[in-house]
Amino acid sequence: MSEHRSDNFQHLKGKHVTLTFEDEQVQVGTDDGWMLHIYNTVELLGAESAAALAPASFRLKLLDCVFDQKKMTLFFTCGKALIVDMTDDGYSGPEAMQLNGPDGSIMIWN
Repeated sequence: MSEHRSDNFQHLKGKHVTLTFEDEQVQVGTDDGWMLHIYNTVELLGAESAAALAPASFRLKLLDCVFDQKKMTLFFTCGKALIVDMTDDGYSGPEAMQLNGPDGSIMIWN
């Protein structure tokens, strides 16, 4: 499977973000107003499911983000990685993910 990077996350990469696990959602937010809402099933590498972590919040630096046909992986400092299941089995709605910008821009993954 081929991995690729997405320019859609250029506003998050290299920044310190707050990674928040709440109810059925994970949020990755920056201090300058970018917010990624993740609704699909996720796994925090080396930890339990997001549901088991909720409510929890981590402050980490986002290093990189790669996609393949089945998952998206966000790589953070301290060796942590958030793996998002992008298959139909990982879908829980209303969409897979939504990226909101401080300028009102919205990017949606279904």
